[in-house]
Amino acid sequence: MFAHTCTACSTRYLIFPSQVTGIRNSDEGITLDFLCWCDAPQSQLTGKAAGLRSRETVAA
Repeated sequence: MFAHTCTACSTRYLIFPSQVTGIRNSDEGITLDFLCWCDAPQSQLTGKAAGLRSRETVAA
């Protein structure tokens, strides 16, 4: 379970494992695909590589 702000309805919700529709691995990190409570498809970049990228962006 994690919190996410939907890009379609702009509401922050808790996302549960039952809402996950896919997981993809790439050089940028792990992309988690899921459906918001409003049924809008969403995705979130996670993992160690995503955390490093966020820190580099903030520092720049």
